Amino acid sequence: MRSSARRGLVAAPTALALALGGVLLAAGPASAAAPVTITSPAPGSTYDNSAGLPQVVPITGTGLPTTDDLVLTYDIGTGTPAQALFSGTTHNDDGSFFVNANFGQLPPGETTVLATVAGADAQSGLADPEVTPLAYTFELAVAPNPASPFTVTYPGTGTVVDTTTPVFTGTAQPGSTVTVTYSNKNLGNSTAGTGIADLAGNYSIPTTFLDLAPGSLGTGANVTQSNPDAQVGRLSVNFTFAQAPVPAIAPTITATPDEVTVDEATTTGVAIAATGFSPGEEITTVVTDSEGAVVELADRALNYYADDTVGAYADTVVFADDVLADDYTITLTGVRSGIVQAVDVTVADEVVLLTPTPVITSPTEGQVVTGGTVTISGTGPVGTGIVLTVADSSFLDGTVTETPAAGRFYITDLADPILVDDAGNWTVSVELLPGEYVTQAIAAELNADGSVNETGGVSEPSNVVAFSLVAAPAAVVPPVVTPAAPVARPAGLAYTGSEASQGVVGAALLLLLGGGLLVAARRRRALTVDSAE
Repeated sequence: MRSSARRGLVAAPTALALALGGVLLAAGPASAAAPVTITSPAPGSTYDNSAGLPQVVPITGTGLPTTDDLVLTYDIGTGTPAQALFSGTTHNDDGSFFVNANFGQLPPGETTVLATVAGADAQSGLADPEVTPLAYTFELAVAPNPASPFTVTYPGTGTVVDTTTPVFTGTAQPGSTVTVTYSNKNLGNSTAGTGIADLAGNYSIPTTFLDLAPGSLGTGANVTQSNPDAQVGRLSVNFTFAQAPVPAIAPTITATPDEVTVDEATTTGVAIAATGFSPGEEITTVVTDSEGAVVELADRALNYYADDTVGAYADTVVFADDVLADDYTITLTGVRSGIVQAVDVTVADEVVLLTPTPVITSPTEGQVVTGGTVTISGTGPVGTGIVLTVADSSFLDGTVTETPAAGRFYITDLADPILVDDAGNWTVSVELLPGEYVTQAIAAELNADGSVNETGGVSEPSNVVAFSLVAAPAAVVPPVVTPAAPVARPAGLAYTGSEASQGVVGAALLLLLGGGLLVAARRRRALTVDSAE
């Protein structure tokens, strides 16, 4: 609403002196002066300034000498007119002119522009007496400075918010819809909350930020107001949360399986599962060998991305056909987050499984063997060598890793294995000290010299047999009897018995088997590296 004071300020524009940059603009002799005509916005018209910058209005007109710049001042209700022009005037060949005027000093809510236009020499800046000052009035569609300023009072820029659901407060045009948005985990925008300014222009909007990436403290929000009758505004508020609205997800990575053959590595590959990346971000995969050199993979898509919701990632890594048996490291990197996770896998040469699986037939389970030698025999693939282990159960299952004492274990020398004959049988005699033992065998391919081919095929492990070895009983030595000399006896006493003798009797040791012996199956590739074609 315009005050009477502002109306009186321009009641006599032809007599108004305009102070502009220290230069007094005054009307010249009435007989020589010529008025300037404003063609747009036309006097008394309404200019739609709702789009773009609401305080800037393009002014066009005619009648201004080509050597002059337009002078335009307007009433701001303080008794002193404000200058609207801050640059020179563009003159066209048809005699028209053009300027951009800024009405940013109008009072809040004011849409009426009460202005005076005149001319000044473009070189000297002195008022041109040939140009008669002209009163000029028009309306703006929206006030450059709203009656209810658009503000955000909470949270403020730089604030660390101590709740994950802050309530935004501030002022806006009464009835305006106020919306709070933020950058989400997928690099888009999500709405945190919406409200309407009340009749006094105040708003209070509860918000949630559940579309932030897990663990993110956020970077702030944008607050906008919209209303057909109000200037559209937007404010950015930079703040962070003290606690992430969405809890962080711990980074994890697994490879399944973590050991594959060359054939498996180049066909089915290795399945990778990971968590903890930024949702929707691009993930790069690099595979390096045991020397740290990057290796080639089978043809892959150009881009791979983490899950849009929680940042989980799944992939299958397939090696190129020329992959070698080696230990490899698969490294995943989040392009946006910088998160790096790695997992190790092994590519092994093909294993040739020999059949049939060896069987230990003697001794039998739980058998007690007497003496210092035990004969172990069984069956196996014809033409192979048997690698036999005999030891205490704690050594065979890996519970104890130290080498047992001499006489307490037997392991086949790979250079001189136990041969399986043409009938598929094998046997070996092993000298051991008394004790409890378990034994197990595998069959292995042989070299031409009869030694085990450590890069050849092997069988599945045989059955495990537990047995006891006890010492043989000591020989009984008959006692030597020496006839006794006659003994004089007291007269009158009767003879009541004869002399006794003792023999040395050897006793066998009873060794009880412990229950539930644990025997770990050896890895088939313990003896193999290369595959057989």
